[in-house]
Amino acid sequence: MVTGRQEVAAPPDPRPCAGQLPDLSGLDLTALRGIAHPVLAEVIEGLVERVTHPSEILNAFDSGVA
Repeated sequence: MVTGRQEVAAPPDPRPCAGQLPDLSGLDLTALRGIAHPVLAEVIEGLVERVTHPSEILNAFDSGVA
């Protein structure tokens, strides 16, 4: 198999932010769920899923070190 030098295109310039990002630190989960934004809704859904159905139970962790 012969490989040649591949030309890699430069990544596009990032788009500038239209304005300041909102400060969401003062909102609780109920208020955040009321914001109609598809990415935020997906993130919150994932967090709720991780809390209600954890894949790992850390309180039963035993490292075996005595």
